Amino acid sequence: MGNIKDKKKILKAQDKSERSPFKNIEEIALDPKFLPYVIYNNNLDDMLTKYSNFDKIMAIVIGTKPDFYKQAPVLIESVKQGLPSFIISTGQHYDELLGYGIKEFELDNFIACDLQIRGDLIQKSSDLMLKFGHFGRHLRTRLPGKNLLPIVHGDTLVAGIATLSWVFGMGQKVGQNEAGLRSMSPSSIKGIKINSFPSDLDVENFITDQISKKWFITREEPFPEQIDTWICSSGTKFFFAPTKLNKDHLLREGYPEEDIYVVGNTVVDAIGLKRRNKPNQSIFDIYPKLESGSWIRMDIHRRENLTTHRFNAIIGGLVDLIKGTDFKVVLVLLNGTISALNKYDLHSKLLNLEEEFPDKFLITNLWKEYGHVIEFLDSGKCWAEITDSGSMQEELLYFPNVCSFTVRFNTDRPETVFDAKGNLLIPPINRNWLPKMVSCVNKKYEDLGFKFKSKEKIYGQPGQVSQKIVRLMKKEFEKKEGNFFPWLHQRLNFWHEDDEFDFL
Repeated sequence: MGNIKDKKKILKAQDKSERSPFKNIEEIALDPKFLPYVIYNNNLDDMLTKYSNFDKIMAIVIGTKPDFYKQAPVLIESVKQGLPSFIISTGQHYDELLGYGIKEFELDNFIACDLQIRGDLIQKSSDLMLKFGHFGRHLRTRLPGKNLLPIVHGDTLVAGIATLSWVFGMGQKVGQNEAGLRSMSPSSIKGIKINSFPSDLDVENFITDQISKKWFITREEPFPEQIDTWICSSGTKFFFAPTKLNKDHLLREGYPEEDIYVVGNTVVDAIGLKRRNKPNQSIFDIYPKLESGSWIRMDIHRRENLTTHRFNAIIGGLVDLIKGTDFKVVLVLLNGTISALNKYDLHSKLLNLEEEFPDKFLITNLWKEYGHVIEFLDSGKCWAEITDSGSMQEELLYFPNVCSFTVRFNTDRPETVFDAKGNLLIPPINRNWLPKMVSCVNKKYEDLGFKFKSKEKIYGQPGQVSQKIVRLMKKEFEKKEGNFFPWLHQRLNFWHEDDEFDFL
């Protein structure tokens, strides 16, 4: 009997094996083909020689075009104050157009490492995760006794993934320039109907509601920036917040108040630098047509705005502006804009529109120099900017003759609306809202309660923001026990330690 039972068990086991979901197995090899990261030993050695007596070093991290001009003033100020610093570049904006900011702000000689990040969103994330932490471990071996503090910026992919890599790979936290960015929407946006044609009263009420009624947190967008800024916050020791609102967001989320510093936004330092150092060639030499009349500058590139309904609503609104009003528009194409125009078969339609209205519609590629943007906004030839950029909302507060229109359902700079009263949210819900709201503001300006001609400069004074950040870091670097481990016993000042235990 025992043998029969054993045979039955064997047969059942074989039967299960034949029916097992793991029997038909397919292996798929991943071949990311990561490029090697590059260390510029001369730049690194020069910095180490100059600051050999320091045991702490600041690594300023750059990746995207806004990083170049927002982080450059921090590097310039650190050199001025004698704080040991170098640059880690992700290299993701490597072409002549997107990467020109490195040359424009003369950052080349300070780059210690180029990570050579490539690919789409998931490829860049995995590439950055691996290389950033690996470079940190390489420096730990090469520079024993030195403590390195990366300073990341804003809500970029670099801020999220590089921070995660550093915390996981090094067991240490980072500093974040432009910390606490959290998206918000005005409550009145919930009452808009998707297919409605807004009346003049509807438009005026929505405009005035933005400064008179409550706003609510909307964490979904921009994507992936709102994910990146949350990840970054969890791995940050030193929060450099642009405004009190950013600090309030961080406090509500439980981050220690003693780690949060309201310093302003380094974009104002970049604007100051470019106003002093103008481009060799004027933007009006490149695009002579812009000298005639008063223009609206328009740039649209965010992932959420490239989705079918939104993008068609935005481009439809642009077409109606050109055909139905006297406004002149220069549309600046970014990579995402071009991809969406091609996907929805709209590129030829806009080219035909440019040909039909040559005096009031111009299409250009991305402007190579940041100085050209500053020159145009300062020129008096631009009365408004239509954008979905985060940085442009900040920058436009420092150009009193330029109205700021943000084509999004929310903004991660809501303070530009209800505090500075210098920015207006236009929902891309259908094509009717864009031309109606732009026309309303052009007609009424200050009567709506905004201060488009006298905007509050809430992000600090040029030349002073980076100075505050570097002074805070210099003071921190002078502390004997200062380090950047994430442990609670250090935050509570029970004890401090410099030894590292490689358990990761």
